[in-house]
Amino acid sequence: MKNINIRMFRSYYKIIIWLLVIAYLCFAPSDGFKKVNIPIPHIDKFVHFIMFYILGVFLQAATFQNLKTRNTLFIAFLIYGLLIEIIQHYMIASRNGDVIDFLFDSLGLIVGIFSFIFYPKFIRGLL
Repeated sequence: MKNINIRMFRSYYKIIIWLLVIAYLCFAPSDGFKKVNIPIPHIDKFVHFIMFYILGVFLQAATFQNLKTRNTLFIAFLIYGLLIEIIQHYMIASRNGDVIDFLFDSLGLIVGIFSFIFYPKFIRGLL
């Protein structure tokens, strides 16, 4: 039983840490982020894509041998992205939930999974 828990932790610790990073970045007051002035239109959409792209890569790396677990976590992470936007919209005064952000979350997750599938050696080198 202990070996199973250690193996599971080794497989999923990057996902857990990254989910916490995403939560912090999405729920922290946006006032601190406005100090960084990057003159690129819609940069926030790109940031959402990148956050969930990394999550997709971590997901595929942890579950590449177990399709059922990957698909279950994929759905859970889509729901996670949706819940973030709902919470931002209704509960965080300095944030606005946005359907387009959720679409970029979803796209990033999908592209992250497929980039690992099609370029496993390259992505494993980054991990």
